[in-house]
Amino acid sequence: MTFSLNMRGTGYVTSYAAAVAMYDRATPWRGDDPTAERPLPTKRTRNMGVRMVGSDVVFRYHQTDVIRWREDESYTVNTGGYTTQSTCEFASHFMPQRHWLTKCTAHLIIDEWTYAVVGHEVTVSRTGAVSGHGLGAFEAKRVNRANAKRLLADIGYPEYRDWYNVMYPMVRDTMPRMWQRESYSAHQMVSMLRDKDSWHALMVSYSSELSTLRSIMYDYQGREYGVWDFTQHDRVAGRDVPRSYTVTTA
Repeated sequence: MTFSLNMRGTGYVTSYAAAVAMYDRATPWRGDDPTAERPLPTKRTRNMGVRMVGSDVVFRYHQTDVIRWREDESYTVNTGGYTTQSTCEFASHFMPQRHWLTKCTAHLIIDEWTYAVVGHEVTVSRTGAVSGHGLGAFEAKRVNRANAKRLLADIGYPEYRDWYNVMYPMVRDTMPRMWQRESYSAHQMVSMLRDKDSWHALMVSYSSELSTLRSIMYDYQGREYGVWDFTQHDRVAGRDVPRSYTVTTA
């Protein structure tokens, strides 16, 4: 399910009435029970179909019932655990206007709000309220400056930084190519920061940039020093979620 999906000619479903109408318009497979699942209009293929389950209308893609419409105008999105663009395209074809499943099923957009999807199923009410065990949250991670400063001071970074700012301009044009530079573990880097005789080797290493070095130190000892502050957001305004936000369980 990693390929692009061609839904041309199928039509769109934006309400329960439209879902029922598509089921009624679909032609049953020859020889099959006429009340059983039917192929989508213009799609005579077994890998997708529409059927009635009681009063619900269910749209299937491969082995997953991706969209289920109910009489109360609510609908459920079930990704089946597939994080693919084709699942997004199929689902979005049977959702209300201004509702989309995007980012390989990780984001659900409703009007001008974006919700995080971390599980298989989320349900959207007639008013646009989102619920279900698949609903997650967006987590923003920011550096706690005071704690980061304490960490860097403890490993000798400020002294190294001052030395680096003087020495690096002198060697910048003679630095080895990136693939020729030595790589060191975070543990080794901590030891090198505390040993002035190792500073030159660290400066010309794969992690030469100060920003890169700080990031490695934050990841290595950040939890111990409380370097990261986390805030969660149930939803994000707009369709462009900041790259610094990650999807997590609510």
